[in-house]
Amino acid sequence: MDRRKVGALAFTAMLAAAACQPAGAPSAAPSASAGGGTETTAPSEAATCDKGTVKVAVELPFQGSEFAASDPILKGVRLALKDSGGCVGGYTVEVPDAVVYDDSVNGAHDAQTGARNMQAIAADPEIIAAIGPLNSSVALAQIPISNEAGLLQCSPANTAEGLTKPDFGALDVRKANPDKINYVRVVTTDDKQGPAAAVYTVNTLGAKNIYIIDDTETFGAGIAKNYEAEAIKLGATIVGHDSAPKTTTDYGPLMTAAAAKKPDAIYFGGVTSTGGARILKAAVQAGLGDIPYVGSDGINDGSVASVDSFLNLAKDDAKNSYSTLAAIGDFPGKAEFDAAYRAEYDVDPGSYSGTGYSCMIVVLDALKRAAEGSPADMAALREAVRAAAVDPSITYTAPIGEFSFDENGDTSQLIISLYAYDPAAPTGQGAVTGNWVFKEQVDYAQ
Repeated sequence: MDRRKVGALAFTAMLAAAACQPAGAPSAAPSASAGGGTETTAPSEAATCDKGTVKVAVELPFQGSEFAASDPILKGVRLALKDSGGCVGGYTVEVPDAVVYDDSVNGAHDAQTGARNMQAIAADPEIIAAIGPLNSSVALAQIPISNEAGLLQCSPANTAEGLTKPDFGALDVRKANPDKINYVRVVTTDDKQGPAAAVYTVNTLGAKNIYIIDDTETFGAGIAKNYEAEAIKLGATIVGHDSAPKTTTDYGPLMTAAAAKKPDAIYFGGVTSTGGARILKAAVQAGLGDIPYVGSDGINDGSVASVDSFLNLAKDDAKNSYSTLAAIGDFPGKAEFDAAYRAEYDVDPGSYSGTGYSCMIVVLDALKRAAEGSPADMAALREAVRAAAVDPSITYTAPIGEFSFDENGDTSQLIISLYAYDPAAPTGQGAVTGNWVFKEQVDYAQ
């Protein structure tokens, strides 16, 4: 099939221009109901923005450890909007604080809160798309709502297979309009992320006896299952696999029991807020501090300088930690993107800042193409944006490279990146060191 390539934002030139601008102040911490941050500037060509104002909602968790992962995504979204000039297809586009929603409760993401947020987003006629969420369990609660509303939703981080793939139950998730895709994501799925981590653990780190623990949630349990299956296929022995919910207050007994089984690696399926650093610290106390501790993108949420990130909480106990990302780590234009991000916010980008930026590119390019059809009203515009975004004939050009969406809304970029903790790596925060360092990436499309 011939694919129409979309590069309307000319991101490379705009990033270069942005990198030459003076550094701006970092965004303010979001409140429980809004995402905070630098407001987008008014479009430079106001006269051409005569069709009205549209909004793009952002839905992420912003409390506790979740903030370390979510705030960089929000910054990426807003940087993309700023680079676009804020005027697309004759519409003024905004991401005001009022439509930046927080789905965290007591420092961790909460699916019911996410569902309520999506109901509010879908009910706002000025919102043409939503970017988020961060966590797959929240997406599982939101997609039925956004699908029924016909609202475009782009996630920069969700990886559970069942959100999109019919073989994993996705038709029940989007049951209102199963053949009318509205949810897309710019990261690949856990049937690749889990196995990639297993291959690295067994073949590169040399582990043969592995202990697995997951947080019982959609993402954590699912990726741990995928990891376990691949590790066994590679000849490793799973000495134990425990599940502990995020409400667990003491991981000591589990880690003491795990230590008795003499594993030579630990794999954690989950995120920082559901036990990532606490499990590691308990493992260290149980005498397991000298073996690899491998996790997913759920713990790759910032440097030692990022407050309440995995590395910030684990500190020296993270000395043998490894993580994956369900996205390209060494992407085209990374240096330019990083420089522009630092110039705007005076901090380094997060693991998924580039995918947050890319989701906004999807929305803006879809809006530009939708506007060409002169939709009669806001409801028609919302539907036109959805249809334009999910068109599988379109290839998007973004800082992370080129990608398209398949018939289920999954990205054509099937890349998993692997990272190791380096206590000497710069954080971008003065003399403070300790950060994730890119090691390699696996392209499952090849």
